[in-house]
Amino acid sequence: MSAEPHLLIADVAQVLLRFHGAALCVRRKPDAALAPGQLTVVGGHLESGEPLDYAARREAKEETGVLINAEQQEFCGLLHHHESGSGLGRITAVFVARSWTGEPYNAEPDKHEGLFWVPMERPSPDCHPYTAAIFHMLTNGSSYRATDWPAGGAR
Repeated sequence: MSAEPHLLIADVAQVLLRFHGAALCVRRKPDAALAPGQLTVVGGHLESGEPLDYAARREAKEETGVLINAEQQEFCGLLHHHESGSGLGRITAVFVARSWTGEPYNAEPDKHEGLFWVPMERPSPDCHPYTAAIFHMLTNGSSYRATDWPAGGAR
């Protein structure tokens, strides 16, 4: 009998979206463990027992200083990413907010170099593939997207 792949909902992404289709991204520091020097959407790990929508709002506040309430937030779908050949997988719950309270700023300067508005239709070449996959999912109207990363690749 083969081993079942390890899969769990472990991450959240909170896409802050402007009316013209640009999404707020953070640029990770060059020495970051995850996506060094790359642009990523706002998000992070789900804490034990934490509701998905709350976790996404918490991440937005921690990374950008903005406050999002539940009425401003929309669930958009799931991104399933897994390491080829390993059986390891993670699912990210993706949320979008088109309005919020406060002006975004780099609330984690120890982790990020800054904030940047990135057009979802034409993501920057230095967007992490995970972020580009989220943008593709959102701009194409799908609610689920599966992606691979190479064995030993960046997560």
